[in-house]
Amino acid sequence: MLKRILRDAALQLTLALLLFGLLEGGTRGILRLRDGHWPESRAGRFDREIRDACRLYRPHPFLNTAPSEGARIELFGKRASFNRAGYRSPERELAKKPGTRRILCAGGSTTFDLLAPDDSSTWPARLEGLLSQHGPVEVWNGGFPGWTSLESLIALELRDIDLEPDLVILFQAINDLQPGAHQPFDAGYEHGHAEVARRALGFELAAPALWRRSLLVEKLGGLLGRTEEDPWRALAWDTGTPRRSALEPAAARVFERNLRSYLAVARAHGARVLWVTQMMRLRQDHRQEDLAYTARWLPWLDPESAPRELEALNQVPRSLAAAGLGDLADAARDLSWEDRDFADPFHFSPEGSQKLADYLAGKVLALGALGPGNR
Repeated sequence: MLKRILRDAALQLTLALLLFGLLEGGTRGILRLRDGHWPESRAGRFDREIRDACRLYRPHPFLNTAPSEGARIELFGKRASFNRAGYRSPERELAKKPGTRRILCAGGSTTFDLLAPDDSSTWPARLEGLLSQHGPVEVWNGGFPGWTSLESLIALELRDIDLEPDLVILFQAINDLQPGAHQPFDAGYEHGHAEVARRALGFELAAPALWRRSLLVEKLGGLLGRTEEDPWRALAWDTGTPRRSALEPAAARVFERNLRSYLAVARAHGARVLWVTQMMRLRQDHRQEDLAYTARWLPWLDPESAPRELEALNQVPRSLAAAGLGDLADAARDLSWEDRDFADPFHFSPEGSQKLADYLAGKVLALGALGPGNR
């Protein structure tokens, strides 16, 4: 009796799987004929593209994650690459040509200009185009997604200073909000940043469940009105703790420590430093989407509080510049930012990239940073 029940159950399961396979295959075949390419579920496509994106990155013993030198990808309709030295810039000789002024742009994904359609559309590339009208100049994009002021400091010492930059532009603060809200606060940025950055870049992405790869299940869910799970949630860090409304009081002091050290290293090698304050935007027509995005990247901070806390960190470079420690481009205050300048709460649209490049070109020229004998 038991054997018959088990045999019948196994037979029914086999038939059900065969039927599901036929329906799944038929769905894919129909979509292949209609669209001219083999279809993927939303979750399957997201998983593939994030894993493709990981070809741009590699683990690093001191920087946690770093550029994969010479890598090129096309992802989510955008193209990005690193040259052989690991910069989002054209291939160039590391040795600076006589008479050429060299500018390094450092920071995180907002310097990398994550949502620019291609390398030539990033704000550092646009900045080079503007400044090149006034003489030979190279602008190197040393931004990397996820880097805080600490990684930028380490990168300056390990590689950037070898470029012999005349001017270093540091566009940094948003990513320092991440460790700044961690409980307990870690001045070394390991806990509250390193693990979150690895997860967000896709290094620890778990493969989606088999049913989430199914087009049949996805189509049926749509017909039944089921809301699809946001695939970006797979990259989020679950803290399991309540969010803070403000940064740890020590966060601004550590940010200042990192900036002072950055300035000291740059000056020791003859480079001038231009601090650029950062801005974020909770866009009116995308407010809930932007709050969710902010919450994923800043898992210990109340996303509503993020703009205020970012402004608190912006006070650090303002104070340093007022004390004669570096120059200041107060982009957060000097410019009138609009929703259309942003493609998400942190990253620029093409209009925003151009606005920042135009502003910084004026600042660099006003500083006389392209003149002779600046080093």
